[in-house]
Amino acid sequence: MRTSRSRSLGLATALAALALGGAAVPAAHAADSTLKIEAPDAVAVDPDSTAPDHGSNSTRVQLDLTLSNHPAAAMGRITIDLAPLEGIASVSTLSNSSCKTADKVLTCDALSMYGGTQELDLYLYAPAGTARPAGSSAVLHTTAVFDGVTASADTKVTLGGSNVVVNDIPATTGLKPGDVWKPLVKITNKGQLTASQLYLTFVGGTGFSLQSQFSNCKYATNDGTDVAICALPATVEAGKTVTLTPIGFTVNADAYYADEEITVATAAPDLSGWLGKFHFTPGPASAPPLVAFDAPVSSGPNGVIDFERYNSMMLQATVPNTADFVASGSWTPEAGKQQGKLTAGMVNNGPASIDWRSGSYPARVRVALPAQAKVLQKPDNCYPTSTDATVNSFDCGTTPYIRNGYRASFDFTVQADPAAKLSATVSLPSLGEDNQESGKPWDPDKANDVVTVALGGEASTGTSSPQPSRSATAEPGGSTPSAPATPAPGTASAAPSPSASGAPGTGGSTGGGSYTGGGLASTGGGQGAGTAVGLGLGAIALGGGVLVAARRRKAGARG
Repeated sequence: MRTSRSRSLGLATALAALALGGAAVPAAHAADSTLKIEAPDAVAVDPDSTAPDHGSNSTRVQLDLTLSNHPAAAMGRITIDLAPLEGIASVSTLSNSSCKTADKVLTCDALSMYGGTQELDLYLYAPAGTARPAGSSAVLHTTAVFDGVTASADTKVTLGGSNVVVNDIPATTGLKPGDVWKPLVKITNKGQLTASQLYLTFVGGTGFSLQSQFSNCKYATNDGTDVAICALPATVEAGKTVTLTPIGFTVNADAYYADEEITVATAAPDLSGWLGKFHFTPGPASAPPLVAFDAPVSSGPNGVIDFERYNSMMLQATVPNTADFVASGSWTPEAGKQQGKLTAGMVNNGPASIDWRSGSYPARVRVALPAQAKVLQKPDNCYPTSTDATVNSFDCGTTPYIRNGYRASFDFTVQADPAAKLSATVSLPSLGEDNQESGKPWDPDKANDVVTVALGGEASTGTSSPQPSRSATAEPGGSTPSAPATPAPGTASAAPSPSASGAPGTGGSTGGGSYTGGGLASTGGGQGAGTAVGLGLGAIALGGGVLVAARRRKAGARG
């Protein structure tokens, strides 16, 4: 299962605005001190929400207090008038033992403030008893007093809001490179109040390109990722579904797992986050606008807050295409020494690019040596993986998005007696999310996925081994460390895989190897300049022989 790019496309404008606490009343012993409360200007409460818990859909209200010009610790109290919220919201502070409710007033007493700051989180959920009609609102009034200095803040609380979502579109398998897919994109308001505008954000670059151009959209491309943001002055009532103008998505030549993320909101996406690296240009003025059919044109924002829940969906297609992954290896002995440099790597000869959004690598580079060989130094992002005492190997990280043309190489310093006629193997295991070998269903020539490299007294290059590569025994987890290398442990461990990249093509390299291809070009911690080790590695390849076993899962399984 692949997950969506973990990116925030922006909160509703009303939630972003902050109400700053009013004038401070100085105390005699703290004449220059001022107290400020930062709180949301407005929030919405879901009528179906419950007391705060996982999946409760309660609304969090964060109160941030700042006491300036007061270096000493301060004691104080926060009081909140709950009476106006009757029929609109219930309030919880979870397990904060300092807070008690009596006579419809929430009091958090005997609070200690250190460093001039204090935070209090409130959780608002559906009211107990009879609820007022959706759209009803009241003011949450907060007052704070610390060492005689006071401040207050108001937050508008509304029962209900909009919740616009993109309806699911089933994945398809009937497309090929060059085709144009025009699925019907529908938007439904699953909230209680009317949405007065729509912002659609399209994020592609892994197999799909937007064919359509609209006058009310702006477009940008950065490092292989395409983004379009469209503003629609459309009114979508609660419970109503509207259909957008047909949008064409072109299947790219390098598509295999083709994705396009579609997100809808009622406020413009935040361009200061991950979108800040994109430079947008408006769509052609002569082009038609993107519209929502059967949605009346709105006159502007109506102030309704959108819950922004489940408002993204991933348009997906599996395209009949191939990506030829090729393993490589070479040996360069040092004159007069019983050691040399073993270089292991891979290249994607395409034409397809393979993207595993789960964060797993579609392939990693595995290096295995016999016990008589000693690895004196290894790249920082290559880790011992074997659990067999007679077999030891290193797995080297690549990237979850292996583009057409991608190359990676890793240098090891190895001590080997030329007279022993030892050899190493380089293979490309492909573990999916289920920890099983995927079988690389996209790879048309698996014979070149394993090479054998002679570790003799003369330079050599790898020769293809038609046997399947030995499967890994565990799915690595966690993030690739960036800390300086340390001696490899005596026992094997799994190689960690990185978190999924924020957008295709933006994943950097992990230290200790070099990577190029398809817009990705970076150099890690230096070829052969990584971890120094002195391990006798378990025999896996002697005289060119390879003992391997592979666990396969069904063809076409996605990482």
